[in-house]
Order: sequence, then C-alpha cells, then structure tokens
Amino acid sequence: MKSRNLSKDDDLIDIGKLFKSFWKDKFIILAISAIFSVIGYFYGANLPQYFETTVKIRSAPKSIFKEYNDLFIYNLETDISADEYFNKEFLLLLDSSETLIKFFKQNTEYTELSPNIYQGIVSINQNKKTKKITPYTINYSLRLIKKLKNQEFLNNYVLFVKKETETEFKKQINNLLQSKINDHKKNLEVAIEINLENPILKSMVDGNSVVNEPEALFYRGSKVLEKQLTHLRDLKSKINEYSLNYNLILDKASPIAQISTPAKNFIIPSFFVGMLLSFFILLVRNSYKRT
Repeated sequence: MKSRNLSKDDDLIDIGKLFKSFWKDKFIILAISAIFSVIGYFYGANLPQYFETTVKIRSAPKSIFKEYNDLFIYNLETDISADEYFNKEFLLLLDSSETLIKFFKQNTEYTELSPNIYQGIVSINQNKKTKKITPYTINYSLRLIKKLKNQEFLNNYVLFVKKETETEFKKQINNLLQSKINDHKKNLEVAIEINLENPILKSMVDGNSVVNEPEALFYRGSKVLEKQLTHLRDLKSKINEYSLNYNLILDKASPIAQISTPAKNFIIPSFFVGMLLSFFILLVRNSYKRT
C-alpha cells in the first residue's frame, strides 16, 4: 500500500516539475509558436488563391420549339426533341473554352479578365431518376485566380452563349428543312408521274399496313405534297427571324468571393503545431539532462 502511494506522489511531483519547467521556458515556447505562426501565414499566402462567381440559368422550355420538333424525329430518326437538342448544344458551348475565347475577342472591354480565369464549372439540377434532358436549372461558376470587382461579365457571357447556340440551332433547322424539302420534291415528282393527286388511305391486311408511311410519301398525293412543300418553304424563309424569347438568367452573377482558404486561417493551427513541437523539444531536453 505504501509503495503505491509513493508512486502516486512521484507522479504528481513529476507532473508538477514538468509544468514548472514549461513555465520557466514559456518564452521559448511562445517564440517557437510565433515562428510557426508566421511560417504558416506565409505558407497560406503563397498558396494559389481562388475566387468564384456563380450565375443561375434555366434550360430552354419545350413550348418555344413546337413547330420544329417533328423535323428532328423525321430527319435524325431519333426520339430527341428540338428543345433537348438546343439544351445539349447550349451546355456544350457553355463549357467550351473556345466559346469563352470567342467571347473575349468580341468583347474587348473584358479582355483583361481572360488571364485570371482558372476554370468553368457546370452544375445541372435535374431529376436524377430520369436521365433524359428535362426542364432544369444550371449553376454556372467561373473560378478566378484574382479577385475582380466586375462580375457582370458572367451574365453577358451566358447571354452570348445563348446567342451562339441559337445561331447553331438555326443552321441545323435550316439543314433539316432543306433535307425534308428535297425529300418532298422527289416524292411530288413521283406522285405527278403516276397521276396521283389525292392521298391513298391506309388499309390493313392481317394487322399490317399495305402502305408504309412516311417512306412512301408519294402516296399522300400531289395536292397534299404541294401544300406541305409550301409550308416547309414558309418555315425555311422565317427561320432567320426566329427568336428564342425566354428568361435565361434566373439569378444574376453573385459577387466574386474567395473560395480558397485565406492565409490568416493558417495562423492558429500553425501556432498550436509550434507549441506541441516546443513541448516535445523541452521534454527531450529535460530527459537528456536527467540521464
């Protein structure tokens, strides 16, 4: 019992001596901790600093593409709709560095911003259960290596991307319309050649149609084909005037904020690292003295 009490007393004496030793060398501990704080600050200050601004935009609604949906199904033989095609093209151009370079070339007032852009990030908020492109919102962020005061350029950039996408979309629509016009012309010639003015109605034999439309367009007759050609030519003539009027920007670009760790945040952790290291050094020194 006495030996146990003596060991406890020895432990208390050792801890007491240890604290007295640390208190005696408190200036050494503070000096080492302060040095580590300064090192930590300069380390953080020399790390790459990143800043970010984000704009919230929406996908183009399906309602503004009604008259062009059939073109994509007819010519491309896919189930993709006009709005899905436009939105996919928009995302590709939005995330393209070439589009950004083109924007800066055409908007010289923002040229000085170009070297400060580090990365563009596209984040799509959509229904995860269905992988098809459905109405969604997009968070587009630009990461910069320098804090700038003007974040309005990001709003202008997404509007520029919309304009570029609209131009590409019109080119595609124009090509699809021309392809459909050519197809109808050929079938109109066949209908005239066989003296077929009125359409032949589908008839069923054992559950199968005798006339397989739309491959056999001439079965619609010359009257119907002529009217369809007039409609297609009218659509083609109006394509240059076609404009996608919808509210693209939901939330304008946010103020540019720092997203990397500020240099001052390294001071306190570095201080504690220095303190722990100084405790360890003093412990080693005291044990060396005893031996």
